[in-house]
Amino acid sequence: MKSVKTSTISLLTLIAILAGSMSVLGQGTIAKTTLKPSTAAKALFPLEDLRAGMKGIARTVFSGSEPQEFTLEILGVLPGFTGPRQTTIIAKLSGANVDKTGVFAGMSGSPVFIDDRLVGAIAYSFPFSKEPVCGITPIQEMIQIFEQGTDRPKHNAEARTTSFTELAGTDWKARLPKPSFSSGSLIAPVTAGSALAPLMGQQIQQIATPVVFTGISQESLSLFSPELIRSGLLPVTLTPGTSVSVQLARGDYSIAASGTVTFRDGERIYAFGHPFLGLGGSDMPMTESSVITVIANAYNSFKLAVPGRMVGAISQDRATGVFGQLGHAPRMIPVKINLHTSRDRVEQFSYEVVSDEFLTPLLVNLTVFNTIATRERSVGESTITVNGLIAVEGQAPIAVQRRFSAANAAVMAAGSIAIPVQALLSSGFDEVNIKGIVLDIGSSEEKRAATLERVRLTRLRRTIACT
Repeated sequence: MKSVKTSTISLLTLIAILAGSMSVLGQGTIAKTTLKPSTAAKALFPLEDLRAGMKGIARTVFSGSEPQEFTLEILGVLPGFTGPRQTTIIAKLSGANVDKTGVFAGMSGSPVFIDDRLVGAIAYSFPFSKEPVCGITPIQEMIQIFEQGTDRPKHNAEARTTSFTELAGTDWKARLPKPSFSSGSLIAPVTAGSALAPLMGQQIQQIATPVVFTGISQESLSLFSPELIRSGLLPVTLTPGTSVSVQLARGDYSIAASGTVTFRDGERIYAFGHPFLGLGGSDMPMTESSVITVIANAYNSFKLAVPGRMVGAISQDRATGVFGQLGHAPRMIPVKINLHTSRDRVEQFSYEVVSDEFLTPLLVNLTVFNTIATRERSVGESTITVNGLIAVEGQAPIAVQRRFSAANAAVMAAGSIAIPVQALLSSGFDEVNIKGIVLDIGSSEEKRAATLERVRLTRLRRTIACT
């Protein structure tokens, strides 16, 4: 791959999805885990032995880092819901905390026990329900789906072509996998008098994943909030029951989603009980998490959590939850930005983003736009120049040199980096590893543009071709 000057403009129509704040560690630095293997030695409760009316306990963190218990009662079991060969257990929660908060965002993965045996993970909720009723993913289904293989799939054998028009376009859209199930009406055969009967026809959905953004302005976040919510992520500006976070960016910008650990088997961690983003094979930092508090809200209560030390990596994100391994270091892409402001100052930003075909372009677009928007004026025309290098392992660096003079120059400048990053990661070639992105961005509060008014030939010359 030769050194290429990519000509790219991009409109920020992308969707931002994901994740929280963390004390910054160097890439590859993993803290020794303090996650307790509290359920590793306990038996699993057989799904076929579950009956309506059984009572049990569940655990989640309401404040700090220590999980607290609350009680529940099994209302019934729904085979084939939310998908073929999948089962959802319906239960009603009780206790001082959940009576106040209901089923809240960040509770995903909270382990459920009956007779000291693990039943599964709290994963679904009924919006606006007058009682704290939840859906539980059986632990056997969480384990089985990850035992079917954990390797990240290789790219398609056939390389994907990218035209110059596509690279130079302005309408960039993030391409994210759609979850197999996000919400729907609860429809299932139940017997007369069943405790499930009052729930039939009500809306059931995945518990939202609270996302904490650090360093991202409200203006930047507002561009992405509708898409975040549609993706099952609840933006929160910070502006076996243990809480855990999945980080997408760390450093000067930090983005992470919080949930709850369901089961630990040695170095293997099972959490959430439903897909995070449905990425399949993935490679994202897994960190400990401390809960500040649970915000009780009439629309959607949520857990406000702060990520802590990195303890491993999330390697699978599938229908019944996420799977991680302790002690593994995820591959991250370092980003360094030197911003030359209109006030003759140079500000430096340094952070890392996950390496992922779907998420990396989105995160780069969001953070580059935010870098400009939070330091320069947000109304009126301006001129933004971008000079940068995208380092690719084993290849010559790719040069990006662009200038934009318009009212939305910051949006276009951010897209000019996101588009070539997306083209690289979705090219179809194996082992396309971006090693780093370095950008020099200049900003001026003036519009520096020229208009070509006329082209005139000074003399005419006719050429007659003879054959």
